[in-house]
Amino acid sequence: MHRTTTTLVSLAAAAVMVAGPLALTTTTAQAADTTERRAAAYTVTAKVNKDVVTVGEDVVKVRGKVTPRAAGAKVVLQQRLDGKTKWAVSTKAKVKRNGTFLLKDEPSVSGTREYRVLKPAGQGIRKGTSKVLSVDVYRWELLGRRTTGATQNVHTLTTATIGTTEYWPSLVVNTPGAPAYVEFTLGRLCTDLRTTYALDDRSESGSTGAVKLLVDGVTKVDQGLVVGQVVESTTDLTDAFRLRYELTSSASPVSRPVVATPEIRCTK
Repeated sequence: MHRTTTTLVSLAAAAVMVAGPLALTTTTAQAADTTERRAAAYTVTAKVNKDVVTVGEDVVKVRGKVTPRAAGAKVVLQQRLDGKTKWAVSTKAKVKRNGTFLLKDEPSVSGTREYRVLKPAGQGIRKGTSKVLSVDVYRWELLGRRTTGATQNVHTLTTATIGTTEYWPSLVVNTPGAPAYVEFTLGRLCTDLRTTYALDDRSESGSTGAVKLLVDGVTKVDQGLVVGQVVESTTDLTDAFRLRYELTSSASPVSRPVVATPEIRCTK
C-alpha cells in the first residue's frame, strides 16, 4: 500500500513537470501573438503646404504616405477649430499605388485650425493617424463693421462716392471743418490693411483735406488730398494692438476726406 502511494505521488510530480513548460510555452505564444496584433497598425505621415492661409485666396494641401501600402483605399482628412476636442471630416481621397495621397481643404472660417489624416482599419490592419498639423487661417473683413473705440465726428458705416463710384462701408467726416477721429482695437490678431484715400464727390472744387493713420501711436500714413485725387494704400499691421484714423477737413470750401471700404486681414 505504501509503495502504491509513493508511485502515484511520483507520477503526479512528473505530470506537473511536463505540463509546466507546456503551459509556459502556450502563455508566451499568446503574449507574442497579442503584441504582434497590437503592433499591426497603419503608419500615416503627412505634411501641409502652408501653415498660414487666407480665406478665399489659398487652398490647404496635405500630402503624405500610408505604410503598409493600401492602394485604392480611402484616407480621411479630419479637422477641428482651435479649442474644440471633436474631429470633423473635411474630405476624403484614395491612396495611390505607391502609398501616397493628396487631400485638399478650403477654409471658410478664420482662426487656428488643426488637421490630421486617418487611414481606417482594413485587411486585418488597425487604423492609423498622422501627427496633428496646425494652420493659421486669416480672413479679409470690413473695418467699418468692427466695434469702434474712441470716436468723434466720423461715420463708419456709410457710403462714400469717389469719381461716381460708390464705396461701402467707408469712414467719412460728418461735419466738415470739425475735428474727426476714430479708433479700432485689433488685439494683435491682424496683419494687413488695404483701402483707398480720397475726397468724397460732395467736396467743393478747390477744397483740400488729409488722412492720418496711426498704429499704436506711430504714424503710418499722412496723406494730403485734393479733389480728384485717389490713393490706393496698404499698411502692415503685424502685431498692431490699435489703430486710429484722424481726418482733417475744411468747412469752406467744404471737403470730406474718405477712407473708402477699408479691409483688414485678421485671424479672429
